[in-house]
Amino acid sequence: MDYRIEQKDIDLLRTAGMTETDLDHSLKVAAKALEIARRTGAVLDLELVGRGALFHDLGKTVTHEISHGRIGAELGATLGLPQAITAIMEKHIRGGLTEPEAIEQGLPVKDYTLHRLEERIIIYADRLVDIIHDGIVEIKAETEAETRFVEILNGYHKYGKNETTLKRYLVYHGEIQGMIDGRIIDAPRLKGMLAKGEITLLDVRRKADHEAAPDMIPGAIWRDPEQVAQWAGELPTNTATVIYCVRGGAVSQSVSNTLREKGVAAAYLDGGLKAWTDHGNPID
Repeated sequence: MDYRIEQKDIDLLRTAGMTETDLDHSLKVAAKALEIARRTGAVLDLELVGRGALFHDLGKTVTHEISHGRIGAELGATLGLPQAITAIMEKHIRGGLTEPEAIEQGLPVKDYTLHRLEERIIIYADRLVDIIHDGIVEIKAETEAETRFVEILNGYHKYGKNETTLKRYLVYHGEIQGMIDGRIIDAPRLKGMLAKGEITLLDVRRKADHEAAPDMIPGAIWRDPEQVAQWAGELPTNTATVIYCVRGGAVSQSVSNTLREKGVAAAYLDGGLKAWTDHGNPID
């Protein structure tokens, strides 16, 4: 279901004391996050994307210090906002702090990991909006913020912050752009594709991993990732090819790259087999 920002939420931010400058930023982040979410083709909670992005800086009604994430989450709870939205407020600082980072910033030590794709899209959109509108980097078109993202974050400390934060943002960029380009798909989208019988699904976990846990996504065929060059030519050309490994990491990415080099338009499952089962889907 599609979603549009509602005036009542904008009024709520104004009533809470948000300045027009901060509100303008939040509206831009919400618009960018919704745009990116739609472009990924992933099955997403667009209301969470839109409202989470709109309210992410609620804490700036009190302070612009790094504590505004925690304060915003507390304010959001008093306003009756869903926990999924207040979690975004708290976790958006530096895009998901590690425990050492939280200690360094004087913030509560807890899990700030961005577990949901919706959360990562909001954080990515927040960084893109900063790049587009800060005036620090010369941007002729909004699309440059995405195409030059790696260059800009490496070149401007304001956006990359530190090595840990930089790596985290670059991972989000790679994941989201991979979805936009059709190189990566999420578990709900894969489920829909399987229901329509649209794909060739390959389990490319390493042999040892597959033998230790042989259950696969229904309809999948195991192929040895070490032998991809030998079996790539056997793949049908009249259906899309989707591959998965344990967690959607190095194995999937390597096999996917090899298949694409050989002319196979392959995509891999974001988060791998773990993401599939985490969404409550069966294996057999």
